[in-house]
Amino acid sequence: MTKVLADDFDNDQVSLLIEFLTAMSNGVFARHGKRIDITGLARERVKSLVRKFLHTNHLSEYNVLARGDTFEIIRIRPEAKSKEDEIKYSMPFVPIPPPPTAVKPRLVIEWQGKPPTKKMRNKK
Repeated sequence: MTKVLADDFDNDQVSLLIEFLTAMSNGVFARHGKRIDITGLARERVKSLVRKFLHTNHLSEYNVLARGDTFEIIRIRPEAKSKEDEIKYSMPFVPIPPPPTAVKPRLVIEWQGKPPTKKMRNKK
């Protein structure tokens, strides 16, 4: 006999889990509050069905914790970031201005007469 503890679930979610398990398998299920007793199914099959239920109902904040023949559905709480983990910069970020794109007038070379001729390459 395998047990599934769903203490973090609402009563509606527990009843949805039982409906899902009965639709997906042919085991015998008995509900005792937020605990479900399952007979006639392998331990690995129960775990995969519970994980499938969490995935299909978009309950990614829950996970399955295995302890012997008991599976517990727990809510994963993200860890709070500590102030020590934050990176502190000693100097503020100052963007560097882009290089100038216009050519200064004193750098412009004016052509006197004809432009230089192109060199012809010898083709073999």
